[in-house]
Amino acid sequence: MTSLVSCAMARHPRRDEFSGGHGMRLLECNHRNHAAFMAEVLAANDFQLLAETLPWVYAAYHHQGVHFDYFPAQFEAWMQAIRLTLSEADAEHLLPVYRWMADIHPAIIKAALSHQARRLHVPERYREEYTYITTNLLQGNYPDITRRCRELLSRGMSYGEILQELFYPAMVDVGARWEDGEISVSMEHQATAMAYGILSSLYHDLPFPDIHRGHALVSPVSNEFHEMGAWMLATRMELDGWDITLLGGDTPREYLITTAVRQRPRFVALSVTLISNIHEARCTIEYLRQALGRDSTTRILVGGQAFLTAPRLAASLGADACLESCDAAVRWARTLESETDEPTST
Repeated sequence: MTSLVSCAMARHPRRDEFSGGHGMRLLECNHRNHAAFMAEVLAANDFQLLAETLPWVYAAYHHQGVHFDYFPAQFEAWMQAIRLTLSEADAEHLLPVYRWMADIHPAIIKAALSHQARRLHVPERYREEYTYITTNLLQGNYPDITRRCRELLSRGMSYGEILQELFYPAMVDVGARWEDGEISVSMEHQATAMAYGILSSLYHDLPFPDIHRGHALVSPVSNEFHEMGAWMLATRMELDGWDITLLGGDTPREYLITTAVRQRPRFVALSVTLISNIHEARCTIEYLRQALGRDSTTRILVGGQAFLTAPRLAASLGADACLESCDAAVRWARTLESETDEPTST
């Protein structure tokens, strides 16, 4: 169905105007995300989620140059694809949803024009350093940030604090600036690459713990290209004594499950940034449970920006826990020790 929609929009006489000069790549990305998102809306029967998310989608794509007129044209293309693909009876369950979205298009535009991307609260005691790091990430001042972070470590701030209280909200802010059209996607990617480099250099300067708590698997779900959250969790867990296998962005579901079955980790942590990927997380957890077997002691943890945006979605996924931060995940993982042998020293 997604291919039918993309083909229809590629033939549209206003295609170039709709895309804001980006060609079809940006629109095709939206079509894939829309299909995954609608799968979650339907699976969870959560049409409130749809109503809440539409202004964000309009705003995020409009700030990248996409014309507002693209959206009703896209809805019409989806309705045509539904009619071509589904039986008449099945189509009649979906078509009213798309008619409704087309009908409220003017109201969505109004909401989108006042929409502001979500940012994280930063406690006052961290605000000065957070502001410094955010500003210098956007300016490309890699050496200055590295020196500042090393000074913070020498003054007693932990690596976990630097990661959780400074860089995590800074990267959310960078993403929000992209959503709001304040910076380009290339600048967002540059800031992300800098953050990886700085945090990696600090990480490898630290002593690794002698304790061994067990093995765990950390990964973004399939189709999730945002991997910073998974990387941050993996580093925090390693510095707390866990042996971590970290998989990269958009890891195929089959490979993730095969790895979990082969390694039998103490827990699997799945990272989800985009709400459109929550349905993939749901499917991954279901197939993980089946592949690991009923007697498996492997626990499944989920987290990421998607659940901060829509926390109610976590309850129906079938995970053992949904946590809001790396620190919370570290504390949760330690509770698993009481279910197994005591951690060992090396």
